[in-house]
Amino acid sequence: MALCGAAKKTKKPVFGQMTLTGEKALDWVKDGVKVAVSKIQMGSPSAFADWNIPEWGLTKDCVAILFPIDKYANPFLVTQKSILRVLEAHCAEWEEAGAPCDTVRSGGSLISEITFAENQPSLEFVRPENAKTYDPYKVIIE
Repeated sequence: MALCGAAKKTKKPVFGQMTLTGEKALDWVKDGVKVAVSKIQMGSPSAFADWNIPEWGLTKDCVAILFPIDKYANPFLVTQKSILRVLEAHCAEWEEAGAPCDTVRSGGSLISEITFAENQPSLEFVRPENAKTYDPYKVIIE
């Protein structure tokens, strides 16, 4: 009987941005999305095991999660390489300008993280008119 209680499971949060599966919900970037962010995280999809990343997102080399300044809004999942390249370049510029950056270990993988306490950037994702499925997004940063 004592052994039954020995294997303690880690408790998932009861409240928060949850899906019906009990994992944290994410929206994904679509044409016309505009969001002011307080934090950007980038890393391998396996590093974001607590988040509800769809199967097709798990096949990517790198993903990003954009955390809106509205703490009640779902974060945005970014899987498109055209957006990831722009985000990485701007994150490097923001880091050089003094934005707080850190590396966080999660699930055996590393996550690069940048936070914005003030002067949060606003990101807008736009696709050209008559865009095909895999046409790149234009990223507008204010």
